[in-house]
Amino acid sequence: MPTIKVTVPAGAWSTEEKAKIADTLTSGLAGVAEGAGKGDISPYINVQIMEAATGGYAGGGTVVG
Repeated sequence: MPTIKVTVPAGAWSTEEKAKIADTLTSGLAGVAEGAGKGDISPYINVQIMEAATGGYAGGGTVVG
């Protein structure tokens, strides 16, 4: 069962935005699988969105939050 893990700064995304992220990532991976002849794997894709603690996230070498 494929799992996509995303880590974001705490409080950076609303619940609705996280739902959109999960939907978009699921659709993208499912599209790749479909194109590779693996059928529709959408029901088996898990997306884990984790929030990093304040100061526990960096991007481009810069600590965020």
